[in-house]
Amino acid sequence: MLSLKKILASFFSPLSLCIEIIACGILILCFSRKQYLGKVLVALGFILLVTSGYESVSGRIIRTLESQYPPINLSQVVPRGGLSNTQESVKWIVVLASGIAGDATMPYQLRVSHHSRVRLMEGIRLHRRLPGSKIILTGGTGFEGSPEATTMSRVAEELGVNRADMVLEVESRDTKDHPLYVRDIVHDEPFILVTSAFHMPRAVKLFEKQGLFPIPAPTGQWVPPMQFWSVGNFFPSSSGVRLAELAYHEYMGLLEAWVQGQI
Repeated sequence: MLSLKKILASFFSPLSLCIEIIACGILILCFSRKQYLGKVLVALGFILLVTSGYESVSGRIIRTLESQYPPINLSQVVPRGGLSNTQESVKWIVVLASGIAGDATMPYQLRVSHHSRVRLMEGIRLHRRLPGSKIILTGGTGFEGSPEATTMSRVAEELGVNRADMVLEVESRDTKDHPLYVRDIVHDEPFILVTSAFHMPRAVKLFEKQGLFPIPAPTGQWVPPMQFWSVGNFFPSSSGVRLAELAYHEYMGLLEAWVQGQI
């Protein structure tokens, strides 16, 4: 079921959908008399592909997700119960995994995906700012066979985090699973939730639905180009398409979670 969902999501992703529309148009032009329909499909697919490649467009879409939660400010965090001393009251830092590479011959730090690596760095930073805190790494076994949390913990150890300060949750297989297993660890205690900024809205809603008390600590925010009027901003790019893919994935995830009553 999980693999089927991923296949369908990839099939209808922005890039795939644009290519599929163009391909259908070409087939109609080559093997059908409906030349006008074929031209419309090719033009539509091309316009959608070019539009999604502009960071000024796809970036604005993903910012609608990222802007919902600002970067964490530890001096202003007031957990449930009204305690103002964060360093004494927040014990847990939950870091959500986001995949690992499949090549087991590579060093651990290279096997961790970009988003997982960024999240882990933020989790370690917060852990060092909060004496006595523990990092919960959550992420089970994917298609590669090794639990994501285990791989991330080995990277964290190489970066100086004590193994005793980490708790590994290796059962979850998808975003919706994280709250179910984390709940058994933190119970009703507030915790800092670390994940990518674009992923934070869905993650917070899923945790809150389970009666948990996450304190958002988004990371990996998209940074707009420094010079808007630079030549590169007038051309579509692969990074723009990637932003469109991320935004599509998150909004589809939110829709699915809402339909299934998970948020």
